[in-house]
Amino acid sequence: MIFIKEAWLLLWLFFLWTTAFTQSYPKKLIAQLDTIIQADQQYRSVAARQSAKTPEEEAIQMRKQSAIDITNMAKIDKIIAEYGYPGKSLVGEKYQSVALMVIQHNDPAAREKYLPLLVEAAGKGEVNASSVAIVIDRAKIDKGEKQIYGSQLNETKQGVKLMPIEDEPNVNVRRAKVGLPPLEVYLKQWNMNYKLPTTTNPNPTEWYYVPEARSESAVELIGGDKALYSKLLYPAKAKENNISGFVTIELTIDKNGMPKNPVVVKSLGYGCDEEALRIIKEARFTNTSGEEAEMRIQLPFPYVK
Repeated sequence: MIFIKEAWLLLWLFFLWTTAFTQSYPKKLIAQLDTIIQADQQYRSVAARQSAKTPEEEAIQMRKQSAIDITNMAKIDKIIAEYGYPGKSLVGEKYQSVALMVIQHNDPAAREKYLPLLVEAAGKGEVNASSVAIVIDRAKIDKGEKQIYGSQLNETKQGVKLMPIEDEPNVNVRRAKVGLPPLEVYLKQWNMNYKLPTTTNPNPTEWYYVPEARSESAVELIGGDKALYSKLLYPAKAKENNISGFVTIELTIDKNGMPKNPVVVKSLGYGCDEEALRIIKEARFTNTSGEEAEMRIQLPFPYVK
């Protein structure tokens, strides 16, 4: 009987041990996050891998990725509405940063909206504080403010530049608190021999990015690409047939910024062409050229599956 009791005790201890160190995560949500993370890198990784990429080639890849980012954000919106932030206790270490990554890769409004939620999740240990620190820096830069943790750089023709940092002499103290390495270590990967500045020994000014006066294009889409994409509806016939890709439209922008004579030059069919034309006809532009201008625009399908 003693042996039997000991056996049951061992089995009970084994159960407690396995329960403590393993967890059953929601399979449907995990599969959805896995699909999202793959989509997040679909064109972003291609742009990064191109060894001889031109700015034009990179822009094409990132324009395609931008459309996917909007789709991903719509999915993350739904996940957060249902579950709250999908952190470590819900989806495990591997997937705890997926929602954060999608938020970071979207527009400033998304970062502004979800930053309090991310900070709260980091405080509860649901997402890595180091990752949230990067979103905080990016949100600061979005608003034209100095960053806190020194994570944000800007690639210029003269090389990589560091965005301005608030209270820079104490940046490593803040970085250590969120689990980031010293800024000197972080910047070595860009061959920057960085040191913490002092009043008597500042860093060279050429290491820092100074925003330049942006050369505005004569013709600009009001609201930008993402606002335009967000109005697209995925036609039922296209959804039934799992149609995916881009409709390319050529059009003229008149002196008043109104679209004229839009023509589909690359078709997807299944109602996508008609939907793309509908959106383009509703779009408005600024046109400071004083004359009509020709444009080519790609519209992504599906928007939301």
